Amino acid sequence: MISLVGFTQEKVLPKLKGGTKMQYLANVNGQEIPVGFKIDSIAGDYLKIGWSVEGYGEGAWIMKQKSLQSATGSLSENPEPGVELVLPDDKIQLVLSKDQWASIIKDKKFKHNNVDFTLVPGSADNGFKVGDKAVDVLYLESGDKSSKLWILNNAALPFVLKIVGNTGGPDLTMLSVD
Repeated sequence: MISLVGFTQEKVLPKLKGGTKMQYLANVNGQEIPVGFKIDSIAGDYLKIGWSVEGYGEGAWIMKQKSLQSATGSLSENPEPGVELVLPDDKIQLVLSKDQWASIIKDKKFKHNNVDFTLVPGSADNGFKVGDKAVDVLYLESGDKSSKLWILNNAALPFVLKIVGNTGGPDLTMLSVD
């Protein structure tokens, strides 16, 4: 793992594993909607993330080995309730592919949904907290700074904790993890 954070507050790495539940806030066309996610199943070549939106429904995304290795984008359409969707090989949801992570580590940049993101040194202005705990994140911005990503600094499971200016769907912010 890399750490580019220059301020001193101790940071945590939430333990994400099978059974982990996460609450996010999605901003869809200016409306804030609570969304629950759960890591239903995880292995080196398989990841199943369940989702739930009160009043809408629930479902799951299934990502297989090729997707987890080399996907370069995420789905842009709303998920369909009651469906466990196997994602195409070039798509991934809520996490980065291993190739994307490797690009961040090696080149300090990566591409997602045809948007180039560059790693920015951590600071008090671009840190991320879940509750009152500072989280060890990598912060990235698009070239025009219209899209911003906070990624869990965890090579095994680089989860998207927050996205602002999402060109492929709603903005998301993690609120809690259990």
